[in-house]
Amino acid sequence: MFKKSEIVVVDGRLYHLGIKKSELAENIFIVGDPARAVRVSKEFDEIDCEISNREYLTFTGSYQGIPVSVIGTGIGTDNVEIALVEAYIAHEFDLESRERQNNCNPLTIIRLGTSGGVQKDVTPGSMAISSYALGLDSTGIYYEQPAEDQTVKRIEIESSKILNSAISHKSRFQGKITPYASKASNKVTKALMNQAKLQGVEFATGITVSSPGFYGPSSRHIEGLNNTLTDIKGSLATLNIDGLKVHNMEMESSLLFHLCSQLGYHAGTICTVISGPDDSDSIIDYEAAIGKTIKIGLDALKELNGV
Repeated sequence: MFKKSEIVVVDGRLYHLGIKKSELAENIFIVGDPARAVRVSKEFDEIDCEISNREYLTFTGSYQGIPVSVIGTGIGTDNVEIALVEAYIAHEFDLESRERQNNCNPLTIIRLGTSGGVQKDVTPGSMAISSYALGLDSTGIYYEQPAEDQTVKRIEIESSKILNSAISHKSRFQGKITPYASKASNKVTKALMNQAKLQGVEFATGITVSSPGFYGPSSRHIEGLNNTLTDIKGSLATLNIDGLKVHNMEMESSLLFHLCSQLGYHAGTICTVISGPDDSDSIIDYEAAIGKTIKIGLDALKELNGV
């Protein structure tokens, strides 16, 4: 039996994003840092609306004739889940009747992020463009979605073996890490790669790991805290699926690709690599690096829209 969608609307606005139905474009950038959303919005030719609610910050306007939004989600797949679901609702539902509308165009969603490098030959200051994501978070498993291809299945199987074998047999968590994998949209990945090449920016394409935390779950050691896995980056650096390797680690892309695959949306990620695998406390010039990321993302959006 069909169950009515449980959509929460307050004064005509979605509960978390705080947006009305007309206040989101079909082309969306998502960023973790709300301050980065402000920076992206400054590249727009015009801004039609700015909405700040809770930790979410949304700007909608246009860039070279293309309707576009940017959403600052805050950190983590849980925040991204809320943002994506409410973007989907704003795009495809009547907020008064709570009914889904027919024949809606698929959204295009590009994450502009920062990340830590995993491979020693992925240098800080370069870009990591995701073809797949590996989720160490648990958010994605609450949305049933078949594996997009055999590579997704192999990533899940091999990464689980690698991670669980790296846990002490004495640990209560031995054998309990069950990662999931997801695939970026081929067309978005290709556009990001094309624009990085045209701009002469160094980049690598491969698997992006999405961690559920910044410290222990990302191989950072703090005195007084005991990490279950002593070297997640080093362990996952050995993952190799016919030449496809893990290049970087961040905190959002696994859920982005997973949920967009289920919805039929086009999603991709480009991240600046701000630190290497052996210097997680060393951060490069953030402002210069993220500027390149934004420029590639905007040009990829133009390519995807035939501009």
